[in-house]
Amino acid sequence: MPRRTLLPLLLAGLVALSACAPTTEATQPAACVSDPIPTVAVVDFQNTSSQGGGVSVVGVEDAATARLITLLKESGCYVVVERSELLTIMEKQGLESLDPVALAKAAGAGYVVTGTVTRATVARPGGSLFGVTLGQTKAQIEVDVRATDIITGEVVVSKKGAGEASSPNVNISNVPVAGTVSYDDPTVGPLFAEAANAAVNQVVAALRAKF
Repeated sequence: MPRRTLLPLLLAGLVALSACAPTTEATQPAACVSDPIPTVAVVDFQNTSSQGGGVSVVGVEDAATARLITLLKESGCYVVVERSELLTIMEKQGLESLDPVALAKAAGAGYVVTGTVTRATVARPGGSLFGVTLGQTKAQIEVDVRATDIITGEVVVSKKGAGEASSPNVNISNVPVAGTVSYDDPTVGPLFAEAANAAVNQVVAALRAKF
């Protein structure tokens, strides 16, 4: 076979092999920053999203807290002290509430993570044409999270995360324009979950980059 014919075939083969080669770097999780891994107390998030009026999303703060705990545990880079353990400490001390830093210290944690859901909105599509709804139903979630070093009292991470999710396949007659809606509402709940997950992932990335 002439050399001019062999060269393109060899190049094509090399390209095919490189395309099939495993991309291990993309699938491997980032290494933990701290060794040994730190103990982190996660306090329940607050929800101030309804202060601006409009639809109030009930339960989004609990979902954001739970998702943060799950992601921290899945990373393998933290020992997580969660709500049930913190409540046990409060009960043993006969307290109804305790400063988050003091509570984390009592739990033997090195860091305490606190957060607030500052925005939780759902918007209907913008208009219609010939009786057909145009656009997508959109949910937006924003969180503001801080991590405090128990020993020094320093806020080592202060991160805002924002997530958005939309879908054209939502029955808009079930999308509220005022009042309250549950985070796990069957109509818009999946959009809230997707948006909250995106927001919390941004926060976890910032935490993992620091400690």
